[in-house]
Amino acid sequence: MGIRGAYVELMFFLIVTMMLLIFALRERTKRNRILQNEEQIRSDFFSKITHEFRTPVTIILGLSKQLREQKELSGNNSLVYLSAIERQGRNLSDLVNQLLDIANLRTTGDSVEWKTGNIVAFVEMVHETYSIYAKHQEMELQFFSDETEIETDFVPGYLNKILRNLLSNAIKYSEPGSKINLVITRNKKDPKKIILKVIDHGQGIKKEDLPHIYDLFFKSPHSDAQASSGIGLALTKQLVENLNGAIRVESEEGKGSEFTVELPVRRSEKKLYAYWIPEKKNHVPTTDYPKAPTYEELLSYKPNDNDPRTTLLLAEDNKDIAIYTRSIFKEEAFNIIYCYNGEEALRMANEHLPDIVITDVIMPRMNGLELCKEMKNSPLLSHIPIIIISAKNEEQDYIEGLRCGADAYIRKPFQPEELLVRVENILKSRNLLKDKYHRAVIKDENELNDNVNVGFLRHVTDIIYREMKNPDFTTKKLAQELAISVSQLNKKLNATTGFPASTYILQVKLSYAKKILASQHKTIGEVAAECGVYDVNYFSRVFKKQTGVTPTQYKRLPPH
Repeated sequence: MGIRGAYVELMFFLIVTMMLLIFALRERTKRNRILQNEEQIRSDFFSKITHEFRTPVTIILGLSKQLREQKELSGNNSLVYLSAIERQGRNLSDLVNQLLDIANLRTTGDSVEWKTGNIVAFVEMVHETYSIYAKHQEMELQFFSDETEIETDFVPGYLNKILRNLLSNAIKYSEPGSKINLVITRNKKDPKKIILKVIDHGQGIKKEDLPHIYDLFFKSPHSDAQASSGIGLALTKQLVENLNGAIRVESEEGKGSEFTVELPVRRSEKKLYAYWIPEKKNHVPTTDYPKAPTYEELLSYKPNDNDPRTTLLLAEDNKDIAIYTRSIFKEEAFNIIYCYNGEEALRMANEHLPDIVITDVIMPRMNGLELCKEMKNSPLLSHIPIIIISAKNEEQDYIEGLRCGADAYIRKPFQPEELLVRVENILKSRNLLKDKYHRAVIKDENELNDNVNVGFLRHVTDIIYREMKNPDFTTKKLAQELAISVSQLNKKLNATTGFPASTYILQVKLSYAKKILASQHKTIGEVAAECGVYDVNYFSRVFKKQTGVTPTQYKRLPPH
């Protein structure tokens, strides 16, 4: 019995020990998972911060260098460049300040500067400042309040940043001529709460974006406006919550947004705060925010099919990056088409068939990778080289860009010489390929067998062969068969073979004529008729111009 009892005790001890070990292992695994998650969050955070810094740094360094090196720069262009540098310097400053604000919120605790005073007067003061800014942007900022005085404890620094972020966004996403309302009132159901509203009639927010607008670094892929840092609303929410308040938004795309901040009316019984006194002079943002250059000042494009310059399509939603990129290419050598989103870039590419495309990755409506895929999958656009420029600098981003069909992937910040040399080398390579097609078409179109444009050229050549005997077959009819315009057809064939459509048709006909002359016993008139040409003299002239010999002389040549 004693042995049996000892055995039971031993088994019990082993089971308990095993359970404790399993529990300890689970806890350790859980802690490791938490640490890994925290490490991943930190890594993502710093990666996104780095991404935010790259764009302004690229613009500031790049345009500063252009100002220093371009002696022939006009005064107007100098002002545009300086304005862009100033804007991006301010963006960097704002970014740093907002990041510091977020960091301070998590460390300062109760060491914030509370004041007691009339919050209505404070909000009205902020309104006066931003109404001047709104007027500068051709908008009207209106202020409404049910009461002239609501005395409460509040943190002026916090409230100023909350209103600044909400009003700045309202102005940024509204059109000139629109009205924005700033409202302060008591909650009708609970008089111990204050309600602040910022109401605009601007772009509005897509339904799928609403759950994410307070996420740090969130940027809507659907917005047409130049992308913000994605910090302002995240900071605003934290500030509101630190004041024991709540923030909510109602928005409808195309109709505008209404942000509502609810704050408690409070008076501390433990502390007597200093009284808030309105400042006599307040900073007006308009003196620091020069108007962004207009589209005409930025990049002008006048369609001209006979323009001898290289046509470059630039897809970039940040105007300052577009200004910088434009400054790299000499106007006498490059005609630049500017688009601010991927959808517009794809439309313009189909319309104008540029010689080369430069695109950012992150853009509204259609991003750069999607644009790249669409173009490379299009028979009409597949020949156009694409360069991606992006602040996404991870190796996997680089690989993904190349996998989508990009001919080059340049990381920000970049040297202007790097982009210029890449463009020149790619265009040089395309010209060599064009020469190869030129020789191949003259010799024998069947030799075209090693390029992504083969499918398109085969289709074109098949149509020409099918209509070989038709004397009424023209460039216009060929374009109709391909469901594209004559201009698009000419540009596509010029880009891939060096020939416009009419010359390409003639080259295919003459190549077919040479085959007949070398292999069949037919008269020159019969050969010309086989090629859809019924003027023998004309046929003989163009044949000799192309080959250097007449059709009769060609027949007498030894087999080749």
